[in-house]
Amino acid sequence: MKRLCVCLFVLGASGCGPSYGGQDVKTPDQLVDEQEQIAAQDEKDKKAKGNDDLGSTEETDAEKKREFDQKQTKLELQRATISAESCPGVVAGTETKDHPRGDTRVTVTFQQDGTVKEVTIPSPFDGTPIGDCVLQAYKKVLVPPYDTGGDQIMDWDVSLKDAKGDKGKKGKKGKKDKATQAPASDDSSDPTK
Repeated sequence: MKRLCVCLFVLGASGCGPSYGGQDVKTPDQLVDEQEQIAAQDEKDKKAKGNDDLGSTEETDAEKKREFDQKQTKLELQRATISAESCPGVVAGTETKDHPRGDTRVTVTFQQDGTVKEVTIPSPFDGTPIGDCVLQAYKKVLVPPYDTGGDQIMDWDVSLKDAKGDKGKKGKKGKKDKATQAPASDDSSDPTK
């Protein structure tokens, strides 16, 4: 008796499942018609809103291109400063005994295409091997192109000090002592701080 009740219950429960009617396989023509209806509805919605997503994105990119990007420029100058601060170790063997060292400020002029137009370094570094090395480090900087404001001039601090143990002297057996890289300063080269 229990088995009969259980069997009837199982048969009754399986017959009460959801109805799957109306889910026929669509023909290719029906699929195309459905896609065309969706596209037409999307187009009506865009016209009702009064804007085109692609046009507004292009406008935003164009607006960004117009202005000189101070934030990106500072980032690129910080990268160049890392290279410039390694110059004392790079040119140590080519310098005379009285070579300049210390803190200085370079002036970098950017053109509207994002390239460096000019880099200057003041005396006593100007015209020296270390000064030329620093100028090369900053000449390679690229920033995003901009349309307004003409040439942009940035003054940037750089520390040109010998790394510990690197005085340009000869060590044992005529080899130069290995230079250790000076620790990067924490935003001390940023003139805005």
